[in-house]
Amino acid sequence: MKQWTPEEKRRVYKDTDYQELKLLHEEVSRSKWRTQYHVQTVTGLMNDPNGFSRWNGKWHLFYQWFPYGGVHGTKHWYHVTSEDLVSWKNIGCAMIPDHYEDNSGCYSGSAYPTDDALYLAYTGNCRDKDYVRHPFQLLAKMDKEGNITKQAEPLIKPQEGYTEHQRDPKIFRHLGYYYILLGAQDENKKGKLLLFRSQDIEEGWYLYGELKVRGFEDFGYMVECPDLEKIGNQWVLLFSPQGLEPEGNNFQNKFNNVYMVGKMDFDNLEFIPESPMTELDRGFDFYAAQCAFQKEYSSAGVLIAWFGVADYSYPPADDEGWAGLQTMPRELTIKNNRLIQKPVRAIGKLKGDTLLRVSDGRIIEDKTLGRTPSACIIDVENPKYESVSLNLFAGSIEKGFEISYNKNSKDFYIDKSGMRIQTNTDFGTRRTVHLDNGLKSMQIFVDHSTVEIFLNEGEYVLSSRIFPTADEHLLRMSGKDININIYQANKTVEQDFVI
Repeated sequence: MKQWTPEEKRRVYKDTDYQELKLLHEEVSRSKWRTQYHVQTVTGLMNDPNGFSRWNGKWHLFYQWFPYGGVHGTKHWYHVTSEDLVSWKNIGCAMIPDHYEDNSGCYSGSAYPTDDALYLAYTGNCRDKDYVRHPFQLLAKMDKEGNITKQAEPLIKPQEGYTEHQRDPKIFRHLGYYYILLGAQDENKKGKLLLFRSQDIEEGWYLYGELKVRGFEDFGYMVECPDLEKIGNQWVLLFSPQGLEPEGNNFQNKFNNVYMVGKMDFDNLEFIPESPMTELDRGFDFYAAQCAFQKEYSSAGVLIAWFGVADYSYPPADDEGWAGLQTMPRELTIKNNRLIQKPVRAIGKLKGDTLLRVSDGRIIEDKTLGRTPSACIIDVENPKYESVSLNLFAGSIEKGFEISYNKNSKDFYIDKSGMRIQTNTDFGTRRTVHLDNGLKSMQIFVDHSTVEIFLNEGEYVLSSRIFPTADEHLLRMSGKDININIYQANKTVEQDFVI
């Protein structure tokens, strides 16, 4: 694997780099682990989703981007758009770190749409001459032609009483005020949430105070990517705390993404949870989720996340010069103080030809020839509370990626220990979810190097990266009286090279 020097990691895109990146794109496009219906990096590394929004008749998504390789270097913003959240188009590089306040990277942020412009609030990762970090919260403005202009003055300067870790502004408006929710670390190395407000989006911002969460003193040693979303009459607080200790089957990844449903008291700067702190995703690879600023889905939210985890590595792709995907977007609703996450409404566009039909446990049609399709949708219906087992990308004797439900214990689990290529095993190879009401339905989305599983109409979701070798291609299944349909997945994400 290439060893990167600090100077190489600090590269910033220049027009003269176009041909270099075009060649890199051609190389990474040949990877067998590239996907066909997930947003994926055009070159280099992708991580957090940024500026997710509905504006000017389209869905807009930006992502953290280091153009030159599968390594965390100086972050740019890359722009993609969609009409329906299923088909995505590359637009090109949106922001490069070209101001003093963002001289070491345009870090994560969010969007606020107006009639004439899409405002982008983000963290400027600034390093002084001694390489000391100074975090600034900055504002940029995109017009309807896609031109982006950065505002000269920072919205928010580094706050005293907190370390250099102040980042990921989520901007929104409520009852006449603009607000920014910011992740931070105090001087005692505790994760905090800061709330700023102003009556003018472009100026006048001040620290309103720390957002308290009733029943919690802190959240590990740092909070990243905070988000506050109103769905119906309830608020959802989402964030990525760093430093949580595992609790039974919960919080098993190095860093986790969590949510709470509750009430928001802006006058007293307090969030009052009406649900426990719960993982957004129970798989191996999910982080930095962001809700879209949108009015398209009334009484529902729309969420997307980085299909990875901070400080994890994925050598099979990293070594090929690319790293990073976004998860499938999800529709969010609330039921009994629980967040329900389903594939977005246009997801039916993904379904192609039927490859397998199993009715009441009997095979009716089979075009798979016993092989796991590289990109497919698997619907498991009517399990009748029976035990179910699926092995995707199994070898002749290896179990592959194992998906199983035990009707007696009501435990559902995924296990990647049967895959030949293993990643991030320090944090385990098995994830378990207890289903209080048993398994009622399961929808599985497979896309070359990804598996996303939606249980019981969105009660739980499990997202995982896998890297099957050529010899790992078998499909095995068992379950009494179940119905299984497997569909070929259509290609919906453009692979074209646009900078």
